Amino acid sequence: MKFSRPKDKSAARPPPAPVRPKRIVRSPSVGGRQGILARLPNPLVPRDSEAHFQSRLRFVVGMFLLCFALLGIRALDLTILQGESLREKADNQYKKKVPIPGVRGRILDRHGRTMATSLPVKTLSLDRDRMGDPGEMARWLAPLLDTDVATLEKRLSKARPGSFPVLKRRLSPDVVDKIQTMEEKLIREKEQRTGEEAEGPALFFAPEVQRFYPLGELTSHIIGFVDFDGRGVEGLERSFETVLRGKDGSRLVVRDRLGRPMPQAQVLQPAHPGTDLVLTIDTTIQYVAYRALLKAMTRTKAQSGVVVVLDPDNGDILAMVNQPSFNPNNLAESEPKDRRNRVVMDAFEPGSTFKIFTVSAALDQGVVKPDTLLDIEGGSIVVGGRRIRDTHRKHQMMTVSQVLQKSSNVGAAKIGLMLGNERQEPYLHRFGFARPTGIELDYEASGRFPDIKHYVRVGLANRSFGQGISVTPIQLASGAAAIVNGGQLYQPHLAAGRVVNGRLVPQKRNPPTQVISEATSQMMRKILTDVVGPEGTAPQAAVEGYVSAGKTGTAQKASPMGGYAAGLYFSSFVGFIPADHPRLLIYVGLDEPVGQYYGGVVAAPVFKEISQEVLPLLAVLPEIPKNAPMPPIAGHVFNPEQPKDQPATNSLVDMSLWQSLEVLIERGVIPQVQGSGRVVREIALPDGGMRLELQ
Repeated sequence: MKFSRPKDKSAARPPPAPVRPKRIVRSPSVGGRQGILARLPNPLVPRDSEAHFQSRLRFVVGMFLLCFALLGIRALDLTILQGESLREKADNQYKKKVPIPGVRGRILDRHGRTMATSLPVKTLSLDRDRMGDPGEMARWLAPLLDTDVATLEKRLSKARPGSFPVLKRRLSPDVVDKIQTMEEKLIREKEQRTGEEAEGPALFFAPEVQRFYPLGELTSHIIGFVDFDGRGVEGLERSFETVLRGKDGSRLVVRDRLGRPMPQAQVLQPAHPGTDLVLTIDTTIQYVAYRALLKAMTRTKAQSGVVVVLDPDNGDILAMVNQPSFNPNNLAESEPKDRRNRVVMDAFEPGSTFKIFTVSAALDQGVVKPDTLLDIEGGSIVVGGRRIRDTHRKHQMMTVSQVLQKSSNVGAAKIGLMLGNERQEPYLHRFGFARPTGIELDYEASGRFPDIKHYVRVGLANRSFGQGISVTPIQLASGAAAIVNGGQLYQPHLAAGRVVNGRLVPQKRNPPTQVISEATSQMMRKILTDVVGPEGTAPQAAVEGYVSAGKTGTAQKASPMGGYAAGLYFSSFVGFIPADHPRLLIYVGLDEPVGQYYGGVVAAPVFKEISQEVLPLLAVLPEIPKNAPMPPIAGHVFNPEQPKDQPATNSLVDMSLWQSLEVLIERGVIPQVQGSGRVVREIALPDGGMRLELQ
């Protein structure tokens, strides 16, 4: 028996095959790195239950934190960033801040008469969200607003949700009552038809003020007007905007759930009214001047006209009238040219009225005297190759007084040449020409003096009788006042002061400037008295019972093509009364009168009509010439032709104004005067006074 050795198991086993590294087979459709990442384990697929739980917990907590963060950001946005606007929107659903307009100050004349005031009115607005059917509302509302149904329906349909469009402003109280009554009726009918409580009215009214001018076109160029927002646009309304304009306030209106306003409203800020403005204008004198100018415009068919009435002793303007005029209460019917204040805005060649400034400067310098003789050379001379002619050419010699009395262009030119430009021009600037006067109105023209250094003799000669220069009516009136008031130039004024706490606070004024001496002024007053005499150019300016004085002007108008236009004239007259102690200075200007065009014929009668009506209003009694016999007055005890045994009558009919005043003053009666001419009717007043009607 053969024994064999046991085999070694390890030896019996075949040697292990070499371990080859696994090859990463890349998918042909996946890139190198992406293929590797595709074989990595997914973290969202936990290997065991504990890892899976921790992962889900972290995910849920993260989502909660994210939600809380978003909510916090939103809360911050609503409370901090948008909080104020959202609170305002919420309050506006039942609260509304309504403005309280500040009432604009009044404008008064020198006697306290109202020339401009503000009246409370309503503005109609719409709450778009409560409107309902636009067509139904337009059908009943259009007739009350005096508008077309289709037009109103179109406006209502275009209103955006949440808006409050204004439908019409400045409604009268009766229209407001009709709209409120009609809307309340429709709301009640709707509640009866549906059986439910209807929402509040869709229409509401906001308080507003409307500017009203009681005198209409009588004072329109002085006062001006305001726009729809109550801001001054022209005239004194614009110049004194900061004084007249009130300060708006506000109140809080609370509405119920249906949008109806609660009965009580909280005033958040009270409104403050504007300051009242007092003018130098006398509305009675303004009316007299307005009527006289309107009659002259009708008689002469002039294109336009102006009148300025001022007090020469202080520069107060008592009346300022323009034609054509306009009604500031109805601007839609006026044109821009009608609203132009020509007294301060239009500059023109003054013509012969300017001769008074040449003569007064020559007298003040001692170049001439009133009785200095001048060779007029038959009323025609040549200066620098230009011929200067007089209208009346029958005189060979004239005194300086006669140069103004006859309105000699040749005489004025010779006086100007004797004076010289180096002495004349400073006087003209001191009289206020070539610069604004400073009157309280915007857009004032300054006029123009051209430089004549290249044609001194011709320019000086033309300037001396009012050609080749331009001035405004207010400049000429204020300069003429300086000639007759003692030589002092006052700045013309329309504003007398402001009413503060019931008291008048006077407007600050600049002191006057001495232009010529008192002696020169006295000589000029005497010289200009002859102009209104029978031998002067303005006998139609003579006022019965008074001594008047002045100067005529008839200026040929410049042509746009050069030279002067044939047949076109600016006719004027500047006068003062009484001549010794002037209480009134009146300037009258008519542009392009038809037919008669001389200033003494078309403008001087306007001066006469204004003077004879205004002087009694100022308690300026007629002047009785010395050593003059009393005229026979029928029925008066001083009538020398009346038999002693015939009873005197008390009738004043057919007497002139100054004759009737003599009779009434003897009785101790100061009458009221209406009209002009001779007495046609006398009316006894209950207070013992008397009113005279003249025609």
